[in-house]
Amino acid sequence: MIDNELLTFPSLFGKAVMKYGNQNALAFVGEKPLTYQEVNDRIDSLICFLEDLEIKPGDKVAILGNNMPAWGMAYLAISFMGAVVVPLLPDFLPREIEYIIEHSGAKAIFLSESMAHKLEGISEKALKYRIRLEDFGLLDDHHSNARYDLNKKPSSEYTVGEDDLAAIIYTSGTTGSSKGVMLTHKNIAFNAIAGSKLKNVDKSDRFLSILPLSHTLENTVGFLIPI
Repeated sequence: MIDNELLTFPSLFGKAVMKYGNQNALAFVGEKPLTYQEVNDRIDSLICFLEDLEIKPGDKVAILGNNMPAWGMAYLAISFMGAVVVPLLPDFLPREIEYIIEHSGAKAIFLSESMAHKLEGISEKALKYRIRLEDFGLLDDHHSNARYDLNKKPSSEYTVGEDDLAAIIYTSGTTGSSKGVMLTHKNIAFNAIAGSKLKNVDKSDRFLSILPLSHTLENTVGFLIPI
């Protein structure tokens, strides 16, 4: 712990919502931002949606997409319920994506519609659900009647520990197949908190993400530190 804070994503984000609920949290450039409270409400609804898809704590859920507020909300929703995020770099080739999905055992994937073609040919046995990032709609909705509904809230309360696995980050594979790096909530949260002390960050600052949010540097510095 740092300053008696539990180093998990739901704990730290929950405190941010309590402090800054009506302040802006995430936005596309030039569009109306979502407040921390609005982001929190959407995360709750996403967790409910994932429950309907029978995603459980410990399950792996991949994200393959362009930078957008929905990317961050998907990342947090997955980790808040004790599942494990598998972020995929947008420039990964289809064969690399297939390898990572099979190696990680990902049960579902959030993806930008523009990248859906990269999953053509991947076995449905290896990947059960494909969820469009733009609106959280199922791309293959013949599998389930589940629907994302902003008015629905999770049916369960989840207890997430500091040493619980939060994400598996796959390397770019410059020396062979990508290697999966297993990171706990504490691993990532500690880095974010320690990194924020290198340069003072306050509530008046704005961050512009240019690198992919799936890149571990951008994920920590451009997303988790400001959040």
